[in-house]
Amino acid sequence: MISEESYRQEKKGWKNMEEKRYFVVIVEPDEVNAERIHAILDSVDKDFEYELTSLPEHGIEIVESRRVDVFISSLELNVMTGAELFSVIKILSPETVRVAMTDANRIAETVECMNQCKTFKVIIKPCRIADDLIAPINASIAYKEMRERLHQEEAAFCRGLSATEQDIKELEIEWQVTYFNYERIKAVLLKMANTNVESGNLGPEMEVQLKDWYDWLLDTYMKTMIDSDGDFEHIEKCLYEKYHEHGSNRTFQLRKKFDAPVIPQKMNEIHYMIQVVIEAVKICCGEYRIAAVIEETEKAYILRIIYAPPKETEIYAQENGNVRKALAKAAEEAIAAFGYQSVTMDRESEILMNIAVPK
Repeated sequence: MISEESYRQEKKGWKNMEEKRYFVVIVEPDEVNAERIHAILDSVDKDFEYELTSLPEHGIEIVESRRVDVFISSLELNVMTGAELFSVIKILSPETVRVAMTDANRIAETVECMNQCKTFKVIIKPCRIADDLIAPINASIAYKEMRERLHQEEAAFCRGLSATEQDIKELEIEWQVTYFNYERIKAVLLKMANTNVESGNLGPEMEVQLKDWYDWLLDTYMKTMIDSDGDFEHIEKCLYEKYHEHGSNRTFQLRKKFDAPVIPQKMNEIHYMIQVVIEAVKICCGEYRIAAVIEETEKAYILRIIYAPPKETEIYAQENGNVRKALAKAAEEAIAAFGYQSVTMDRESEILMNIAVPK
């Protein structure tokens, strides 16, 4: 075990780390928003220096030449995509915290970039007030401090642990990081969803219904992706018990057409997407007949969801057609946020949705 004196010395190092000044790079090709950013950052007291550029190549050069604590970039670039730029920054400087800037209506692209490039936060454009920019930058700096402390503290304590105890500690940290990543995505989705709802010129009743729906999507996302064990048999049983009602017009079944187990993380994603479809149908139509089938290819799982909609003469559970369309759109966005390819086909008496989930 390390000595108390060694531990105190490491704590002093953490304090010195806290006192240093941070450096932020911002890539924004949009001149109007770039001027807003300059105006905001030059008018407030801040504990960091920054450089703003319109060129992603220049941003890369800065990262290559000095330590950059936070790297912010618009996802809408000319020379390369935002995801490509963040991937380069991740390779050049893994310790740099990456933050995306984007419009509120680009939900699918934003979440895909967050998952792919491990960006920490999202700044919703345009930046109108100081808090739109300062708050996420300060949060990114605090996250960098926390991450550095965690690494140093873990190194200090794990040196005296046995292999088994160290493995357990590493698993705990991995779980905490995973939980934090899902919380991060949830917060981004919620902010973007509320921005869309509030700017949609909707009636009060419809706005409340949509916000409740978005809240359900996000809460279910968190519970499914973290609490679910990813076991097909267990998930199949839970879905059947929840959505199949004997002797009613609400029926559901799930099966997979291969013997090998589904990768747990991918099974959780499939679990979430199935719930989204069923709940959307349940809210809009009331009754449903839904079957979900999982097929396997070499590089992906194919999720096929077959839904028999109510006849035109039947009364919808949600009478307002605009609300039904908005709820359906939100469900589509929730699925599209994974960045997977999907195709929906209308057949004579049913709707078929095919979703490719890469392994």
